[in-house]
Amino acid sequence: MAEFTVNMVKIPQLEVGYSDVIFHITQDNEKLGSLRVSKGALVWTPANKVFSYWLDWDDFNEIASKKGQRRKAHY
Repeated sequence: MAEFTVNMVKIPQLEVGYSDVIFHITQDNEKLGSLRVSKGALVWTPANKVFSYWLDWDDFNEIASKKGQRRKAHY
């Protein structure tokens, strides 16, 4: 089974706005990609690629609601 690691690389000092919080994601000790989270969007950049995939929050909500596994929230 694949082992995933998620590392926060950059954390803004204030509320997340248009300054990104950046996560590096690895799978079995190899970089899978980077996820940037901001007030305006989510941006996924696969490892060793030039182009990124951008989703605004409405698009992300739609995709997560349709394709995500529904589970009880744990906060």
